[in-house]
Amino acid sequence: MPTITIDGEKYQVDGEQNLLSTCLTLGLNVPYFCWHPEMGSVGACRQCAMIEYKDSEDQRGRLIMSCMTPVREGGIYSVENEEAKDFRGSVIEDLMTNHPHDCPVCEEGGECHLQDMTEMSGHTMRRYRGTKRTHHNQYLGPFINHEMNRCITCYRCVRFYNDYAGGEDLQALGRNHQVYFGRQEEGRLENGFSGNLVEVCPTGVFTDKTFSSHFVRKWDLQTAPSVCEHCAVGCNTAPGARESANNSDPVLRRVTNLYHHDINGYFLCDRGRFGYEYINSATRIEKVFSARHEEVISTTAESGDHLHQEVSPQKAVLHLAEQIAARQRGERKIVGIGSPRTSLENNFALRQLTGPENFYSGLNRRDQELLQLVNTIQQDSHIHSPTTPEIESADAILILGEDTYNTAPRISLALRQAARNRQKEQAQSLKIPLWQDSSVRQLEGDYSPIIFVGTELSNLTDITSKTIFESPDKVALFARNLAQAIIDPAIPPQGLESPLLETVIHTAEILRSAKHPLIISGTSSKHSDTLRGAAQVAKALGDYKKTPTMLYLACDEVNSLGITQFFENGKGNLENLLETLEKTQNNNLPTSLIILENDLYRRMDKKSLEKIFSQVEEVLLLDTLLNPTTKRADWIFPATATAESQGTFVNNNGLAQRFYAVYEGKGFIQESWRWLVDAVTFCKEKSDSLSIMIKWKHSTDLSDAIAREFRVLKVLDTLGPDEDFRIEGLKVARQSARYSGRTAIYAEEHVSEAPPVQDPDAPMSFSMEGIHNPNKSPLQANIWSPGWNSNQSIFKFQEVVGGERRGGPSGIRIDRPQQEMPDWSVHSDTKQELPDIPNRVQMLPVYRLFGSEELSNQAMGISEVIEAPFVLVNHMDAETTGINLGELVELETQCGAYRAEVRISATIPPGTVGIPFGLPDFETLSPLLPGFASLRPAETPAITES
Repeated sequence: MPTITIDGEKYQVDGEQNLLSTCLTLGLNVPYFCWHPEMGSVGACRQCAMIEYKDSEDQRGRLIMSCMTPVREGGIYSVENEEAKDFRGSVIEDLMTNHPHDCPVCEEGGECHLQDMTEMSGHTMRRYRGTKRTHHNQYLGPFINHEMNRCITCYRCVRFYNDYAGGEDLQALGRNHQVYFGRQEEGRLENGFSGNLVEVCPTGVFTDKTFSSHFVRKWDLQTAPSVCEHCAVGCNTAPGARESANNSDPVLRRVTNLYHHDINGYFLCDRGRFGYEYINSATRIEKVFSARHEEVISTTAESGDHLHQEVSPQKAVLHLAEQIAARQRGERKIVGIGSPRTSLENNFALRQLTGPENFYSGLNRRDQELLQLVNTIQQDSHIHSPTTPEIESADAILILGEDTYNTAPRISLALRQAARNRQKEQAQSLKIPLWQDSSVRQLEGDYSPIIFVGTELSNLTDITSKTIFESPDKVALFARNLAQAIIDPAIPPQGLESPLLETVIHTAEILRSAKHPLIISGTSSKHSDTLRGAAQVAKALGDYKKTPTMLYLACDEVNSLGITQFFENGKGNLENLLETLEKTQNNNLPTSLIILENDLYRRMDKKSLEKIFSQVEEVLLLDTLLNPTTKRADWIFPATATAESQGTFVNNNGLAQRFYAVYEGKGFIQESWRWLVDAVTFCKEKSDSLSIMIKWKHSTDLSDAIAREFRVLKVLDTLGPDEDFRIEGLKVARQSARYSGRTAIYAEEHVSEAPPVQDPDAPMSFSMEGIHNPNKSPLQANIWSPGWNSNQSIFKFQEVVGGERRGGPSGIRIDRPQQEMPDWSVHSDTKQELPDIPNRVQMLPVYRLFGSEELSNQAMGISEVIEAPFVLVNHMDAETTGINLGELVELETQCGAYRAEVRISATIPPGTVGIPFGLPDFETLSPLLPGFASLRPAETPAITES
C-alpha cells in the first residue's frame, strides 16, 4: 500500500493498480477513452495525461500517461497542472477535427463519454475549418446501428469484441485518419456479446437499434434494478421505460447492464440485452379473456382449442372466487401448476390457494429430478458454487456436457477470460502488471487447459485444449472413470476406448496439479448421470486437495432452482399430477386447473398433456404471452412481465435476488399473485389459509410468508428493503432529476400535472422525487454522477474500480443445510430399452442463444435471427443413409412427425441427431429429448401442372 501525493494531497493506495485506476478509485476526475476497467490499458488515446515529479524539489515534472504508469512509493503527481490540462485539451481537439458534432441527433447524446470528457478537458472552441473525413456505415444486423463518422479511434470495440469476447468478424481496417472499425462486408455481427459494443464505445459509433425504434433521451427513462429472465445466471439489468405522448401506454424501451461484481460485472449477452422486446410484442396478453361456447363458423383450430372473447376483469375474478368457494364446500377440486420462469412469490401464492398437496411444479419428472439433483449436489461440503470472478480465476477447467455459450452465456465469457490465466502467470513472473493488457497478450504460450466432453460446443472451441464429442452416456462413463483416476491413478479406466481413455488419464493429472480447478456441467443434456459424474469428479478432487472444489451447475430457467425448494424429491411433477387425476377420475368431483405462467406444451408430451386437459373441467391461465397452452384455457388473466413486477429469483448458485417493477403494466395487467388474492377477497367462504392471503398487500408480505414456511428460504425476510424503507425520509427515485415532459404528455386532458402512481411494493417512486444517489442503496439503477453522464460513472459507486458497489451487492444465498451426497459409485440409471423402430436414431438436445429460450423468441430483433428448424446428422450417418445437406427429413416420434432441414455435422455422435431445443415449431419436441425417433427422407408432394 504505497503512499503517494496527488496535487498536494497524500493518499495510501493499492500498489497493484495503475495511476489512472488509482485516481478514479480516489474519486478524482481524470479523463480517458481507451482504458476500460475490465480490459486494462493500451495507451492508445493519450487522454489521461498527468504530470509526474521526480521528487519534492522538482518544479517542472514530466508528462506521463496515467493508464500506463504504475504507482510508486512516494510518487508525486498532478492532475491539475496546466501543462497536463493543455495537453489533454489538445488531444480532444485533435479527436474532434473529424467528429460530426451531431449531438442533437446522436442517440448517445446525454450519456456520451466523449461529451463528458470534452467538457472535463475544457475544450469548447473548434478551430478546425477543413473538410471532415467521412465513412460509409454498414448494416450490422438487427441489434446494432453503425455510425463510423463519430469514431475517435480508441480501439475499445475491437479490443472487447475480438480479444475479450472472442469475436472474429469485426476488425480495425485502414490506417492514419482512415481507420475503419467494421466487417469485411456488411452482415450481422456474429458474436453473442455484440450488444456490449453499445456500452463499451465511448461515442455513438455503435448504438442500440432496438432502442432506436422507440428512442427517448436517457434522462427521460424510468429505471429500476432488475434481473435478466432469459437464463439462470442471474445477471443484473437496468430496464428503462417511458410513457408515450397522447396518453399512450408506457413502453419498455431498452435494457442495459447493471453492474454486479459477482455475476455479470460490466457485460451482458445479447439475449439478455435485446430479449426485452417480448414485453412489447403483438403476442402480449393485455386483457382478460374467456372461451366462447356458442356455435361459430368452423375454424382451423385443433380439437380442444378454444376461441376467446374479451370479458371484464370483475367477471373473471368473480368466476374464480365462485370456484374457490365451491372448493371450500367440498364441491370442487382446484389444482395449481407453477412455473420456473416466474417469481417465488407468484408460485407461493398459487400454492397457498390450492394447498401444498394440490400444487405442482410445472416441470416433467425428468426435469424436476435433474434440478433436485443439482440442489443435492450443491449442499455437499466438498462443493463450492463459484462466482463469476472465481470462474475467471480457474487455472484448469473441465466442462461436462454443457454448451455454456448457449445455456449460460455470461459464464461462457468468464471461461474465455480464465483461458488466459497461464498467460497472466507468465506475465507476473516477468514483473509485467496485469493491467498492461497489450503487453500481457503479446506473451507466447498455450491457454490454460480447458477440456470439453459433451454433445456440442459453441464459441469456445478456439480456447479448449481438448474437445471430445460424445453421447451423454459416454460423457457420464468418462466422468466416473475420471473420478476414480483422481482418487487412485493406478486403477485403469473401465469401458472406455480412445480418445476418452487417454483423456481420462491426462485430465486427472491436470486437475490434480491445478491450484484452482473448476468443473462445469448442468441440466441441458437432460441426463442425470452426467450431473452425477460431474459431482463425483468434484468430490474426488475435493477429497484429494482437502478443499472444496469449484463446481458450476447451469440450470435451464431463471427460477429453476427457486421453485425446486418448494418440493420434496420425487413429488410435485407433471407426471405425479397425471397419476393423481387418473386415480380420482371417477369421484365425480369437477376439477379446476390453474396454470401459472407456463406453456405446458414445452414441458410434457402431447398425449400425456391431453390426458390432463381431458380430466379437468376447466383451465384457468395466468400468463404474459399467447402460446399453445392459451388455446386450451377457458379463462386467461394477463400477468406482468419481469420489468412490470416485483419478486424474487434464485440463480444457478442459489443466490436469491429481488427484482423491482420499472413501470406499471398496461391494460389490465397485474402480478399473478394479485389476481389470486383478488379472487380470494371476493370468495364468500374462507379457510384460515385463504384468510392469510387477504392480508397480503405488498410483494414483501409474500416474501416474509415464504421465509416463515421454508427454512431454506429464510433469507427472503432480509432480502432487499421493504416498502417502508426510506433514505433521509425519502423514497428512491426511478426517474432522473432531469426527467422532462410529464405535463406535456397529458396536456390534452389537463394542464396541471397529475400525481404519480404510488408503488405499494417497493420503497421507490414512479417519479423524479426522491433519492438519486446509488451510494445510498442498491435500489438505484440510474447510474449518474456530476460530470459523468455515461455508464463510465459506475466507478463513482464502487468501493474500488472493478470492486463491489458501495450500496452493497444484491442478493443473498439461500440457506441450504450442508449434507453429504449419496454414494453414486454405481451406475444409477436403469438401462433404457431401445424401441424397435426402423431407422432408429437417438435425439439429443442442442441449444441456440437465439431460439432456445421461450420469452426472448417473441422479441422483434431476436425473431429475425432465429434459425429455421433443422436436424444435425453425423456426416458418417448421412453418407450411410444417403441423406444430403439441405434435404428435408421427417422425424417420426411417439407424438407425431416433425419435418426439418438436414445439417451435416462432424461432431454430433454417430447414431444420434441433434435437435434444437425450444426452437419455434420444435417446442413440442423438447419434452421428448433425449429420446428415440425414426429418421427418414421427407416425402416431397407431387407437383402437378396447372
